[in-house]
Parts: sequence; C-alpha cells; structure tokens
Amino acid sequence: MKKELINFPYLTKPISLYTLDNGHKVALAHKEGALVNISSWVKTGSINEDDINNGVSHFLEHLMFKGTERFKAGDFDRIMEQKGGIINAATWKDYTFYYITISKNHLDLALDMHSDMMMNITLPEEEIGPAFDIAGVAPEEKRERYVVLEEIKMRKDQNWSKVYHALNDMMYEKHPYKRDVIGTSEIISQIPRSAIMDYYNSFYTPENISTIVTGDFDEEHVLQEIIKGFKFRNTKTKIMPHGEMELEIKNPRTEIQRGDVNCGYIMFGFLADSAKNLKESIALDIISTILGEGKSSRLYVNLIEKSAEPYYFSLDTCHYQFKEGNNFFIEANFDHTKFDKVIPEIKNELKNIQNIGEDELKKAKKQTKVGFASSTETVAKLGDSIGHYLTVCEDLNMAQNYEKLLEEIDINYIQEIAKKYLDPEKCAINVLLPNEEK
Repeated sequence: MKKELINFPYLTKPISLYTLDNGHKVALAHKEGALVNISSWVKTGSINEDDINNGVSHFLEHLMFKGTERFKAGDFDRIMEQKGGIINAATWKDYTFYYITISKNHLDLALDMHSDMMMNITLPEEEIGPAFDIAGVAPEEKRERYVVLEEIKMRKDQNWSKVYHALNDMMYEKHPYKRDVIGTSEIISQIPRSAIMDYYNSFYTPENISTIVTGDFDEEHVLQEIIKGFKFRNTKTKIMPHGEMELEIKNPRTEIQRGDVNCGYIMFGFLADSAKNLKESIALDIISTILGEGKSSRLYVNLIEKSAEPYYFSLDTCHYQFKEGNNFFIEANFDHTKFDKVIPEIKNELKNIQNIGEDELKKAKKQTKVGFASSTETVAKLGDSIGHYLTVCEDLNMAQNYEKLLEEIDINYIQEIAKKYLDPEKCAINVLLPNEEK
C-alpha cells in the first residue's frame, strides 16, 4: 500500500490518498461537520463502449441498485433513505460514479452497503426485464430496461437535447465521445444480461475505481472498512482503443433541424485540449465567465440588455472538461424570425473576446477563484472535486497548482487561448427551427 498526503486547497488537513496493492485508490478527506460523503468513481463511461453496446454504462448504473447476494432490489435505497441518506449515481463520457451523503453516525452501515453494491451485484433477469424488438410490441413487464427506454424517449422530446446530441455527433469524426451516453433504443431493448455482466467485469476493476470519503471520521478505521468491503474479482481491465484525441473539428459546418417548436435553438461547439492541461482549462473557464455566464456577461449585455428590441430569450456558455479533450459551447434561444442575424452576431462576439480589459479579466478571475473555493464547501462538493481530479485529470496533485496557475493567466494568455480554440470559422453549429410553413 502506498500513501500520499495531498495539500488540497481550503482544507484544514491534507487528503490521505492510498493506492492499494491491487490498484484501488482510496482518498480520505477531513471536513468537520455532521455529514459524511462516500463515493466511488469508475473510470468508464461511453468512452469504453462501441456500436454494439452503446448505452451499457448508463444501463448498468441503473442495475447496480437492483440487489446483491446480501440485499434484495430496493433494500439499499430504502435503508439509506430511512437513515436520512441522499443517494444517487451518474454516468458521463469518462466515468460513472455512485455516492451517499449521510450522517456520520451511520458511516459504517453506509460503507458496508456501498461496498457491497459496488462489488457483489447479481443483475437478476427479472429486474433487467426481457429483451424485445423495439419495432414490435413491448413486453407487459415494465422492468429497468423499459425505464431506460422511457428516458431515451423523453430525451427525444427535449429541444436542447436534440440540438446538443446532433452537435456532439458533428464535432467528432471517429472518437467515442461522438456517441450519446444514454445509448439507443435499438441497443438497450436487446442487450442481454451476459453483455452487461461482461462490461461490469471488464471495467469495474480495482485500478479503475477510486473510492472517496469526505467528512469527520477516524481515518484508519474507515480505511480498514473499505479494504474489508471492496473484495475484487480476479479480472483485468479491458483496454479499449479510443484513437487519437480530436482537438480540432475536421469539418466545420452549420446544420439545421426542423421540429415542432415555437422559437429557435442554436449551439456552437468547439474542441480543446484535455482537462489535464489545467492552465488552458482554467483560461477557458475564465473566457466562459466573461462571454456568457450571467447577466453581466458580454453576450447578455451586448445582445439583450443593449438591444432596443431584444430577440434573444437566453444566451449562455459552458465548458465541459474531459480526459481526452474538452468541449466549449455557446447556446442561444431566440426569435426564429431573426435567425439570419444570430450566427453573425455571435461570431462577432467571439472575435471580440480577444479584446479583454484588465478590470474585466480581474473580475472573471475572482469569480473563477470563488467557484474553485466553493468546491470544498460541503462534503458532497468536496467528494465531487476530488473525484474529478482523480478520474478525469488522473492526478489529485493538480489541484494544489490551481490558484497559482489562475494568477499566472493574463490578457495575453487569454487572447492566445481564444485564438487557439475559439476561432468562429472552425466550429460546428447546430440549429433547431420551427417546421417550415406549407
């Protein structure tokens, strides 16, 4: 067992990071209070899927709560919620994670049940539900397979989801980030239990999992409880070929969808270097703050506040960080009759982002620093932050350099990053407009 002490900003004690002999990482972070947070982050998501099992990561996330050899389906949720616990899980491109926030008085019980769920799933056929042809008649038994299919169906009716998923497909040529995390109805309706279990055995391996506990607890006791509870099968992590990182959109273009909507939706998408390039990631966060976050952002002030007759209903930016290349998005909801003005106006704002004043930069850096500090405010937020650095960045030590790198960023560097990644002529754009009148 290897132990490191990580001086994570804003904590009163260093984080103890243990790497067990089997590769399983355990991070224990002290934070005074009545609550504790337990989470396990698995380094797998849609990045490790293919055209045959796309969506299996998310489907498995649902099924992890459907019983073990010790507890039947529903016991985990019921017992934890009876103790006041908040439980949930999420699947994304690089990871799947499971967490509990609960009173420290129930820490041992929560650790026992969490580790049992992670290690000893049974995937009962009656909980999965029978496979069927999506083009035919659905079976009468509406089990978890049907629940996920309903999620997919609902997403097809969500306007922003339509735009985002079409845009995501446009941004990549071959990289697995091109796939939708939730998968397709055709795959989910027919994927067998054996394929789901094979996926679990291939990626829920010790070197692929980081378990994090944050709160006020006895460190040695918690460490031993985790070692006792996480008994891994003798399986090796499957190596999936991801291909080269795609840091530039090979075919910049605009595509228009039509649908039963009453206004316009648009998203601009850009590719950038990975989350491991922390300084560039911070710079893109700053640009996002300046350009499109809040009512003091440039997009809001210039295109809504200063407009005599504004035709934008919302304007926002966001920066997604991934292990193999980040995404930067600009999105707007607008009066579709003004569509001819929208793309030129937003591209003009992008060109002007290189002209940033000292006061504007100082304010954005302060907001970014506050956002970083807030990531340690609660045991849940702290667990998420540690999970991000361990799983997406693959280096918890990076967090120690965050504020130093933030202070190094000046106007010249912001201009350099904007020019490097946010060229308005090198983006993908997807638009959803109302159906054309007959």
